[in-house]
Amino acid sequence: MAEIELWGTGTNRTFRAHWMLAELKLPYTKIAMHPRNGDTQKPAFSTRNPKQKIPLLTHNDLVISESFAILRYLRTQSDLLQPCAYQASPRGQIRFDELSSFMLMELDATSLYIVRRHVDMAAIYGDAPNAVESAKAYFLRLLVGGLPHLDQQEFVWGSTFSELDILLTSLLDWAVAVGIELPSLYADYQAGHHKRQGYLTAKKANRHND
Repeated sequence: MAEIELWGTGTNRTFRAHWMLAELKLPYTKIAMHPRNGDTQKPAFSTRNPKQKIPLLTHNDLVISESFAILRYLRTQSDLLQPCAYQASPRGQIRFDELSSFMLMELDATSLYIVRRHVDMAAIYGDAPNAVESAKAYFLRLLVGGLPHLDQQEFVWGSTFSELDILLTSLLDWAVAVGIELPSLYADYQAGHHKRQGYLTAKKANRHND
């Protein structure tokens, strides 16, 4: 198998890619770089990804620059994490599309990234405390409304661990990091996935200076 390279460390979105690689036990080369120190503007990176965003995965002549697309691709590169019958079914695929769209659009982009822009990147986007508090409240409202039965499931989609579990757990981690108190059923789900060896391995791999 040709070498996989993963560019990016230190963010919630880069963590997702490191986690999937750990779960699949795929060998790869980590190129440590952070989005806010100028690394992504250097020619060695920007020629590969003109968007100058991390994570970035390269494999042979394939270049993938969105974290969830990276997860989807990596799962096709290993015999581990074979889909269960539900995940492989037409109904399961429709549910996958619904859940992934919901998490990426409503929980990530519309909620948590608003907080990031006006807290971590306030020097660029400006302080907006009302927007931050509204985004946090929106996250909780949509989380509870969109995933009301999570306490009845070990995994968010079907009976097998998947990229959706990586996505959801990373979002819950992000929420806690910005001061959102999770209802107990979501905190319990999060704690369960924190025990996975892949999660623990990825936490170390995602450190910028290791």
